[in-house]
Amino acid sequence: MKYQDTDCFFPYGTQYHRAPTPEPGEWAEDLREIARVGFTHIQLRPQWRWHERVRDQRTWDDLDTLFDLAASHHLRVVLKPMLETAPDWVFTELQGTRIGFHNIPISPIAHGAYYVGGWWPCFDNPRVVAAASDFVRALVARYRQHPALWCYNAWNEPVSRPLGQCQCPYSITSYRDWLQHQFGTIEQLNAALGKAWTSYETLMPPSAASDYAEMFLWRQWAGYAVAQQVRFVEQAIRAVDTDAHIMMHVSGSLVTQDPACEVSDDFQNVEHTDRYGTSFWVPMHPVTPTEHAAPEYQSSWMRRIDPAYWCHEFYPNHGNWCRPPEPRTLQRLIWLAIAGGADGLTFWQYRSERVGSETNGYGLRNIDGTPTERSRVVDGIAATLQQYGHRLRGTRRVPAQVALLYSRESDLLSRIEMMPTGIHDVSRETANARHPYKRAIRAAHALYLHLGHAPDWVVPGDDLGRFALVHVTAAEMINQDMAMWLHNYVHQGGTLVIEYPFACRDERTWVSPERPCHQLHTLTGCREGERLVAHNEDVATFASNLQLRAGEWCTELIAHGGQVIARWQDGAVAGVRYSYGEGTVITLGLNAALAYQDAWDDPSRALYAWLLGEAQVVTPPWGEGVTVLRRQGDAYEVWCVMNFRHASQSVVLPTAPTAAWSQIGCCVDQQCITMEPGAVLVMEMPCVLDTAADLADLPVVRQVVQR
Repeated sequence: MKYQDTDCFFPYGTQYHRAPTPEPGEWAEDLREIARVGFTHIQLRPQWRWHERVRDQRTWDDLDTLFDLAASHHLRVVLKPMLETAPDWVFTELQGTRIGFHNIPISPIAHGAYYVGGWWPCFDNPRVVAAASDFVRALVARYRQHPALWCYNAWNEPVSRPLGQCQCPYSITSYRDWLQHQFGTIEQLNAALGKAWTSYETLMPPSAASDYAEMFLWRQWAGYAVAQQVRFVEQAIRAVDTDAHIMMHVSGSLVTQDPACEVSDDFQNVEHTDRYGTSFWVPMHPVTPTEHAAPEYQSSWMRRIDPAYWCHEFYPNHGNWCRPPEPRTLQRLIWLAIAGGADGLTFWQYRSERVGSETNGYGLRNIDGTPTERSRVVDGIAATLQQYGHRLRGTRRVPAQVALLYSRESDLLSRIEMMPTGIHDVSRETANARHPYKRAIRAAHALYLHLGHAPDWVVPGDDLGRFALVHVTAAEMINQDMAMWLHNYVHQGGTLVIEYPFACRDERTWVSPERPCHQLHTLTGCREGERLVAHNEDVATFASNLQLRAGEWCTELIAHGGQVIARWQDGAVAGVRYSYGEGTVITLGLNAALAYQDAWDDPSRALYAWLLGEAQVVTPPWGEGVTVLRRQGDAYEVWCVMNFRHASQSVVLPTAPTAAWSQIGCCVDQQCITMEPGAVLVMEMPCVLDTAADLADLPVVRQVVQR
């Protein structure tokens, strides 16, 4: 089978086998049931260690059987080589053991996800790469002509972790070579950073975070090293199967991951695949606005990386006898994943796990294969997609009017700033994505989403012309090119919102003597004065008498031509509006995103609503807590309408739907919808709206009445 045949259906499948479970006696009945339900594909994970226990002696019996069973039931196979589970000989013969801080080996282990062991070797070691490539080529050669083969997944959740990996000679050489490629001679590197290394041969990775610059460089290299792993697998697959369609997916994308302890660079990874994707960790029991926004938060970023991305590893449950999600919640989460714009979805996993730290978790079905409330929800959506899924093909999310800036440099720097500085070893530092930058962008996204605007992400250099409002929060590192990029956007008529800290460090991670740097005060109409750690008494008051407490920091601004729009309690300037060219810049010394307490009635919401008004962005009339996500085709749209609040809502549509695909907790009467708390409506609509901005021109759209 060829991947291109997806034009007639929406890919909707499940991971099935990761040795040693499910066991062989369960395969035939499981695959028969998977096909009967309406799944389109299964994912198989051949583990290097399982199939090549003895070097150059490979066994494929179980995989042969699974492929043949899949073909007999007309199921497509996504083939994913799992190289992190390396055979013993990789460590004993190839010196594949990773080395941590202070030359301490990181011994290979087994755990629930890699039960057969050998997790994981150093893939900076060329001998390990050569052996792994041989395994991949042998795997591809065996199955490339099999009728069930559909496509490949080059790497499962590629990531660099823990923080201390890897400092073996091969990794150190890779780091030095990367630095030399970035900076040139050692003299040029020293001059660029104000350092005093003797040579590249004496340069070592940092073991402490007290110097931000060295840790900043090293973790960027980690992202490069991970992408090189994806690259060698891609090359091995294509060397044997020139027509291969290759996917890969990360565990946590750039906007969700800890950028120091769990590094994976989406922009570098995607260069080595035909289709990108992500595992889809979302709260199973969402309560707060940010928890409800989590699926769209991930989806919106993936659309920026690959507009036809896949949602890999959707988790219908957690492990170890955790409380499963309510059926209605699970239904909503799945439709949110599809509404996000995904071109395919794979569940993790079919049967609940039997081994290790993932015991009795994650599966759609019970350990014995019997149905659950979860599987009934998923099976019902499969039936819906069998009828309507082809209508999702080729559709893309309607572009947003609001954009959030993602700055990789600011993200990494913010994380490093939170590391302990009073010790010489950060090897005990564990993954944590609660640093200020991550909290700010997550909160800003949720605030806009629940005001009716699901924002798109932008990165420096993107075309900003279609956005009415671009929002920058907690971006400490802005370089000269980014400064000009923002200048051009505002000059041509855009509205730029800036929440401090902003442009306070240069490319070396050094604090700039003039803030904002790169003459950005000519854009903002103000400079940074005093910046202090915030206290409870630090409150900013806006002209409308809206008051907000400071979040994380209290920054006093010095106006230079801009209009003062907010002041701190001592009279110092907290906000400035400035006209530049055809556009406007609103600069806030108060960071409302960091002040956000993740409540529906938080005052930050009122400030963001005011910002939308300043940018003349029309707020959709769906009401608080109702979100409409739209996928647009050539002559129709697919709408997913969600009620996140605890109260019932009434919604009036611009026109009646042409087809109701799925409705949970709601009643549809032509254009009128009544939605219970947590309700979901998926429907097909005619293309009545050219853009999101056209809502204001629709007299048939009325303000929502809360019931």
